[in-house]
Amino acid sequence: MEMQVLTPTNRQAKHFNKFIQSLILRFQPLQLFCISESITSEENKGCFKTAEANQRCDYCLLMVTENVTRIDHDVQHFANIHYRMGNITFICHAKKVVQNAISQNSRFFIRAYQSAKLLYSHDGHHPFDSSVQFIPTDTASNAKEHFNYCISLADGFLRGAVECLANQRFTACMFMLHQAVEQCCITLIKVHIGYRSEVHNLQRLLGLCRTFSERPYKLFMTGSDEDKRLFDLLVKSYCDARYSRSFSVTEADAIKLQERISAFVELTQEMCETHIRRLAKQDDDHQHLQNSLIKPGLSMSVTTTSNDSNPILTN
Repeated sequence: MEMQVLTPTNRQAKHFNKFIQSLILRFQPLQLFCISESITSEENKGCFKTAEANQRCDYCLLMVTENVTRIDHDVQHFANIHYRMGNITFICHAKKVVQNAISQNSRFFIRAYQSAKLLYSHDGHHPFDSSVQFIPTDTASNAKEHFNYCISLADGFLRGAVECLANQRFTACMFMLHQAVEQCCITLIKVHIGYRSEVHNLQRLLGLCRTFSERPYKLFMTGSDEDKRLFDLLVKSYCDARYSRSFSVTEADAIKLQERISAFVELTQEMCETHIRRLAKQDDDHQHLQNSLIKPGLSMSVTTTSNDSNPILTN
């Protein structure tokens, strides 16, 4: 199948096309899907300077492979090196894992196969059976159960960070703050798109959040150099706070990040509670539809399963 390249500009399209070609040669995927794209354009011009136009294109791509061996980290590392006009966040799963998830009513994979743009297919065909539809039954209750668990963890880590900050234990504070953000991202992703991620890298987690909203990403990545420095410090703390004796954090930086992450926990709660209400309405609408299809005097049994909590859907 010929690759279908997204084309915001010729220059970016050529770079993206070249990257996809090299990615296919390196990893031999069965399919590549574009789950989301975010395009930011900037134009500078004036009578005293040469006109400049810049464009940043960020993507979230789903790679389906034949082999069950996980290659997420290798693929992400390849993208970080070779794609230079933005960021690409990858989700990678084997064909068998995806097929099994779809057969068990996975909200994420059914929606991705139905609606995501197919960039590449090894045999020229779309792999999805269009007759398969997601059946919203216990979606809201599953999402709420996951949310309650993760937001409790996030709140606990945040409280621990505040205590460490009060006791001048800034390195431990940073690790606690990292864990709070990680749990928030995990529950945001699970509640909004039904995907269970086990990624620890905050850049990748926020990249996955961008598949449904820019708000989590923009709370940290405002465009200022200072906020980028603080975010990089937070990312670095996951390993260095535990294993590097040279890792250090100033009280001022710890306070700034604690305030930012307190706001992030509040944002997570607001977004998740709002979306759970939407999911509950979808579940109710589906149940009402099913009830309307059952005619008086007839017995009709409809059995469905919702597998949003399937442990194999991990990244």
